[in-house]
Amino acid sequence: MNLREGGLLEKAVMVGGSENVELLKRLNETWTLPDEYMLNVFEVSGITMEWVQKKDTKPEKAILQLHGGAYMRSLADNGATYRRAAVKYAEISEAGVLTVDYRVAPEHPFPAALEDAILAYNWLLEQGYTPSDIIIAGDSAGGGLTLALALHLRDNGFSMPRALITMSAWTNLNYRIWTPPYVGDSSPEDPYVSPVYGSYSGFPPMLMQVGGDEYLLSDTTEVAKKAQEAGVSVKLTVYPGMFHVFQMLFPELIEANEAWREVEQFIKEAWREN
Repeated sequence: MNLREGGLLEKAVMVGGSENVELLKRLNETWTLPDEYMLNVFEVSGITMEWVQKKDTKPEKAILQLHGGAYMRSLADNGATYRRAAVKYAEISEAGVLTVDYRVAPEHPFPAALEDAILAYNWLLEQGYTPSDIIIAGDSAGGGLTLALALHLRDNGFSMPRALITMSAWTNLNYRIWTPPYVGDSSPEDPYVSPVYGSYSGFPPMLMQVGGDEYLLSDTTEVAKKAQEAGVSVKLTVYPGMFHVFQMLFPELIEANEAWREVEQFIKEAWREN
């Protein structure tokens, strides 16, 4: 029995060793919202959302951030990590950043998270942002949800967002002797559950980052290959020696800072091309 098949999910998705878990904890506990940024917490149809932007501005672009946590941890469990990330996205893009606290398993299996991601995307459209003004970004389960949301938009005739960003995406929930709680009664081979089974024609440009030493390496590389074969512009970066969602250890980890610089360049190029 290996980690992927044995249900030891916390070991498969934790941030690379006890010392890195402690570092992440310290970064989150000592972090405060910078004075020049504002955080607005509100509800849409009963779902909590968080909007981060620079004060006294009207962002012309938006990033929809879909958080990680194995589809089992909400922002109540790891909100500081994603507020830090939201501010980071805002700093490097000058966009407003929406983070949706989507419903999580086991109480809310598929399609709850996807429904809430759709709700958040539609909220941005209602605020006047066009699809080409929006980049969707997510890590771990949120990376898989990013791809699932894009699959849904394409399959239902909606305009696609400007670009997608995934960090250590969890794209394959189909295991031999273990069913992740998020799958519920659905098929783990449903592309909206496991995007590795999806087709990627018509997708926007994608940046896909993954650690070279993480259990979910193939979850990213297999999707990147399928997308490239479908003619999608994919920037795949495997960071040697890095673990799952190492990016969240900015600014202490050199490789995390490198990854965020790559994200910044990708965002700027995506909107410049638009």
